[in-house]
Amino acid sequence: MFQKNEFRAEVVRNGMSLEDVAKAIGINYVSLHRKMNGTSDFYRGEIEKIVRLLNLSGEDVLRIFFAK
Repeated sequence: MFQKNEFRAEVVRNGMSLEDVAKAIGINYVSLHRKMNGTSDFYRGEIEKIVRLLNLSGEDVLRIFFAK
């Protein structure tokens, strides 16, 4: 299950906004919002771009994108 608050915290730690993240991974803000709320899923390529953009560790990825 996606951890929305953890994701937002990482975005803020990196001095970015959700709009910045959406633009950087090539989607619009509404699409990012839907993915964050579970209406649609993140694609693997989007997760890979987010990992690079926010410099996430493997542990961070598991904690944010794949929490149980």
